Amino acid sequence: MTGRLLPANLTVATHLLGTGHEPDLSGVILALEDVTEAPYRIDRMLTHWRMMGKLTGVQGIALGRFSRCDPPAEVPSFTIEQVLRDRLGDLGLPIVSDLPFGHDGENAALPVGVRAELDGDRGTLAIL
Repeated sequence: MTGRLLPANLTVATHLLGTGHEPDLSGVILALEDVTEAPYRIDRMLTHWRMMGKLTGVQGIALGRFSRCDPPAEVPSFTIEQVLRDRLGDLGLPIVSDLPFGHDGENAALPVGVRAELDGDRGTLAIL
């Protein structure tokens, strides 16, 4: 699937929804990452995107690192992987996870607005 690449921190992007700064999401490959957010918060944000219908025109979703997003040891919780699968897995979109971008570790350059291709079968994101 091809589209305009829109990389974003999930928390920051969620706070832009419904404002004058919300980007046009139609035809984009949404590249999401986050840091230090508990799984229940990620669940809440993605549920908000879904309830607002904001994922409807998205062509695909590339997932980077969700660093330090593990639940506290003493709190029963879904893992971040379980939350991402539950909230995004039924959208009928190509989704690729574990890509090298986010807050920790090596980061691939993800230029905003360039044409990109997301291949869910091969697990790749390529700048065109």
